[in-house]
Amino acid sequence: MGGYCTPQFFKPMPIVPTAVFLAVQFDYLIVGGGTSGLCVAARLSEDKNIVVGVLEAGGYDPDLPEISVPGLVGHTMAHPVYDWSFFSEPQVHANGRSILQSRGKGLGGSSQNNFLGTLRPSKEEFDALEELGNKGWNWNSLLESMKKSEHTLQHNFCPENDRMFSVPPNPQFHGRGGPIMKSLFPASIPPIHAALFDAAENLGVARCPETGHGVVLGSMPVFTTVDTRTATRSYAASGYYKPNADRSNLLILTEAHATKASPAVCSVGQVLMGPKVILEHQEDGKKRAVGVEFIRDGSWLSSFVRKEVILSAGSFQSPQLLELSGIGNPEILNVHGIKTLINLPEVGENLQDHTMVFTIAEVDETIDTMELLLDPHQQRKHAELYKNQRGILASVPTSGSIFVEPSKLGNAEELRAWRDLAESQCNSYLSSIKYPRLKKGIQKQYNLQKEWFSRNKQAEGEIIFFNGHYPSAELQPTLGKRYLSLSAALMHPFSRGTVHIKSANPLDPPAIDPNYLANDADVEMTLRILRLAFKIQETAPLRDLIKERVSPSREIFGSGEQDEKFKEYIKNTFSTVFHPVGTAAMMSRELGGVVDDKLMVYGTSNLRVVDLSILPMELACHTQSIAYAIGEKAADIIRGTQMNPPFAALSLL
Repeated sequence: MGGYCTPQFFKPMPIVPTAVFLAVQFDYLIVGGGTSGLCVAARLSEDKNIVVGVLEAGGYDPDLPEISVPGLVGHTMAHPVYDWSFFSEPQVHANGRSILQSRGKGLGGSSQNNFLGTLRPSKEEFDALEELGNKGWNWNSLLESMKKSEHTLQHNFCPENDRMFSVPPNPQFHGRGGPIMKSLFPASIPPIHAALFDAAENLGVARCPETGHGVVLGSMPVFTTVDTRTATRSYAASGYYKPNADRSNLLILTEAHATKASPAVCSVGQVLMGPKVILEHQEDGKKRAVGVEFIRDGSWLSSFVRKEVILSAGSFQSPQLLELSGIGNPEILNVHGIKTLINLPEVGENLQDHTMVFTIAEVDETIDTMELLLDPHQQRKHAELYKNQRGILASVPTSGSIFVEPSKLGNAEELRAWRDLAESQCNSYLSSIKYPRLKKGIQKQYNLQKEWFSRNKQAEGEIIFFNGHYPSAELQPTLGKRYLSLSAALMHPFSRGTVHIKSANPLDPPAIDPNYLANDADVEMTLRILRLAFKIQETAPLRDLIKERVSPSREIFGSGEQDEKFKEYIKNTFSTVFHPVGTAAMMSRELGGVVDDKLMVYGTSNLRVVDLSILPMELACHTQSIAYAIGEKAADIIRGTQMNPPFAALSLL
């Protein structure tokens, strides 16, 4: 590295020239070379008789330290080369704030930008997918898909690390031989980490004995997608693309912005090209996708397929592409002069996201935190350590989490009042939904959420440990000081939002309205999670390492009407955890689904969506593991087999 890096951004080049890409008629054309998209591309191209094309709007920078070095996580966020840097519409229930919606731009998608954590949801949550009309989408099948994507590296056990566990992780729940490296402990474990878990245990929150077995409760170290042998990020481009880059049947075009899928051709018709695609019905009334229009170097281009088009553009842009293609709500499409080809008003609805709010404290200056990298001397020191996979650059700032069930967040009376509030406001929201199927589907989701809450076996809150001062526009770290941040994250929000096109121009960003905190029960539950984070800070042995809490401010803690002050603090400072889901929901048609359990868009014969937009509900997890599982399961569905052919990445192990 030669020193602590500031971003040096280069203009990426296409993996294949445009002319080569355009000359090929693909069997499968994938829009989006991100976490799920590269997974399904690599798996489908294992068949040498199949030709797979991938359109990616971003570039490919495999050697950029800001992507590859674990200790530099966050350095590519909000940069136009590597991040779409979307912002939400002004949020009515957050005092008009527009919230950053970071989405990875480039080969690897958000897996190249995220904070490296990979935590699975619970068995009960995955099994609920079947209750929403998705046969075969359950814990047993998705556990195998998650394991197929990963290779779990040897854990670095030592006396300090042993304090993180009640028992070692069980290898039967963790994959071997997959393309994505997964590890528990990078080179440097913050000593404050064990104190955090001890404090939680002193408050009655036990250590979780196994993070992969389908029960997500308690304090736990976070598996990260870090290859500890090289101290580098393992992500979709390094795991699924790079080992297979020499496949002649896998072609990738970067810097190609898709504008629409092109549903056309009837059984007796021909494709007619012009400024817009001419659309015809198949004899069975469904639409068939024959290609994709996209822009590269200012030119409008088209690429065609024999078998299928697969949208893997993520929870914001997959619904945008559906609407640009004439699939969606006629009331929205008509405003922008787009002819409705498939009346599917649920497209872009049902948006859900995890939110988090931080409490930040100054800690003893003897503790190594990410603030070390603000000191030029320490930058040089840790750059040298990194050459041997050591030091803070080889570590990750988010290496531990605490998941808590409702009973850890209030007494029976308080929780009953919270449930009554949620019920009342859910009913009010349902009464505002004008589409019967969508209303029925969200009602089913709410019923599941309320059942989870009543059974007290699912995490409603997560407290995320950040070894340093979490990046915040409201508050900046003081040079020379060290910090600990704890986030209070809401796992099962009741608030539902939307994402829709702003215009017929594919280069315009979509209108993203998560409708954050619209249900007051979300604010109340976030407050309870935040208060638990305060208690953990104030409990030995963690309290002995804390010098002063810096956020929320003393004024809030010292004021009367603390609850109302804290609610305003939440509204003014919360951010997203960047886990949007649900906008092309996989549910039965009767429940307002956009895709079926084979990921096929309703009303089409060969257009699938393969990304987190298909996940109908927010789950208590970090969604990276699900994104890979969706890609793996989609490939199995498309190939019609559960076989796992030899994968090129095995040669690296």
